[in-house]
Amino acid sequence: MLSFYYAEKARKEREVERLQECRSSLEGKQGEFNDNEPKCLEPELTLKTWHGNHASDFDDIRDAGIHTPYLEIAGEQFQKVYDKIANKIASLKEEIAELQRLIDQILASRS
Repeated sequence: MLSFYYAEKARKEREVERLQECRSSLEGKQGEFNDNEPKCLEPELTLKTWHGNHASDFDDIRDAGIHTPYLEIAGEQFQKVYDKIANKIASLKEEIAELQRLIDQILASRS
């Protein structure tokens, strides 16, 4: 019985570690994602490159169809993922603490 609790606690600790590594990796990816944001607005449209109604339409589509969703991903959607990871880590840590209490009770009852 005691070995089961130790194994379960170790498994949950590994899950916490993996989630923390995932969060760290995701932070790096978010940095890369943010660094690439200006590419959504390339090429810059000027009177020398492209202008007129089609250029304006293209610019509107690029802003509403690409840049705005890109910003949503970079901000709100990344934050939702971070929140879910943080909640899962907190939940696992509570489970680990409960397992440790059970282990301590079993050990104390054996004395």
